[in-house]
Amino acid sequence: MIAVNVSQLLRSPVGTSRSYELRDDAPEFAEELNLLGPVEGALKLTRTNHGILADLTYTVELEQECGRCLDPARTHIESQFTEEFLPTINIMTGLPETVDADPDEPRVSANHELDLTESVRQDILLQQPLQPLCRPDCPGLCVNCGRELGRGPCGCDITDDVPTTGQLSRLGELLKAQLPPGS
Repeated sequence: MIAVNVSQLLRSPVGTSRSYELRDDAPEFAEELNLLGPVEGALKLTRTNHGILADLTYTVELEQECGRCLDPARTHIESQFTEEFLPTINIMTGLPETVDADPDEPRVSANHELDLTESVRQDILLQQPLQPLCRPDCPGLCVNCGRELGRGPCGCDITDDVPTTGQLSRLGELLKAQLPPGS
């Protein structure tokens, strides 16, 4: 869990800040996202009028599936995000806070802990490449036989970009029929 106790910061005047080095070797989402190492970074917490502003810069390595050949692909993510967390309990009175806020707004727990785990997980999901590659020049798989082209030619005789058999061949014929003559 990537969490910090902020009880003293909630008692501080607006504008007070604290900085922390962050290193979590096994966050809760490590298996889900195939993390290869720890989440490391720097966290700055600042007291605001309403709560705590968390400014996090972090790096992490993860393994994904190559979008072309399906082999493992390593991805290095460096990211930064800022998010405000609102308290659930008034630190001075011990009573629940009456601040009307969006229910999806991140909150400081009743134990005055600011938990960044879900925010970091969501940010990693947003930062992942949509089509990760095992290497920039990955040739992918043969469209006919499925052989990995990075291990050598497959032996298929492909003379046209559009396959002449299969489910999309009829679509190719219709598109060619709509082209002007001589194209």
